[in-house]
Amino acid sequence: MEFFLVPSIQTMTISRNHLWKDFFQLFRQSYAWIPLASIAFLALIFFMDEQFHLHLYEFGVKPRDNQGLIGIITSPLIHGDGDHLRNNSLSLWVLSTGLIYFYPRKALPVILISWFLSGLAIWFWGRPSYHIGASGLIYALAAFIFISGILRAHPNLLALSMLVAFLYGSMVWGIVPADPQISYEAHLAGAVVGGLLAVYFRNSPPRDFPRAFSYDDIDDDLSEEIARYGPDYWKQNTDDQKGDIKVYYHYTSKDEISTDSKPDSGSAQS
Repeated sequence: MEFFLVPSIQTMTISRNHLWKDFFQLFRQSYAWIPLASIAFLALIFFMDEQFHLHLYEFGVKPRDNQGLIGIITSPLIHGDGDHLRNNSLSLWVLSTGLIYFYPRKALPVILISWFLSGLAIWFWGRPSYHIGASGLIYALAAFIFISGILRAHPNLLALSMLVAFLYGSMVWGIVPADPQISYEAHLAGAVVGGLLAVYFRNSPPRDFPRAFSYDDIDDDLSEEIARYGPDYWKQNTDDQKGDIKVYYHYTSKDEISTDSKPDSGSAQS
């Protein structure tokens, strides 16, 4: 015979309500929805470009060209193909989430300054071609998070720096002019800008972390209790217990137990 436990409708409703409540509480946090919304916006732009052949690459940064100045603002929003978008989206999501969560007070200034200065640097000294993609911003975020954790020497921030180094340590090869199709100028500019911002904002407080427990936190000052109850107040409970302690036992013989356990003559037995 098999038995199936079926929860009641009320229990299922309460569990489902708690699940949705926890989900929306998490989603309301800026570090959860801002990176996702940004990536969705990049995907929408790429879809529109591919679907309607808008040739949005012309809105990239074109160095030393007055018409290419618009690319300082628009180039991080434009990507050349699906692989370019996927690679940048994953890195942008990881790094921006870490930035907003661990450095909420300076996340927006770091993103905006990195966005503008990296594009401006490309315009001044980049190769005469269209530079598109969010790689410059990604390098800036990676450099800022890595260097900030080292400068602040906080255990949580150091752990984040080591994680960034583990995941994106190979990005250092992106600043080398190895592939003519890759804008190493954007990578190098972003890394320099992110490092400079980490030094500039090194004294800005990060996220408020709970302080680790220390025995110094224990307050062993008993002056207030002594002044109120006297120096021997802690002995009161033990003093009340002085004297003989009486213990009472109740003894029941085996005969009494057997007599009490016998069933009545009128009771039914199986």
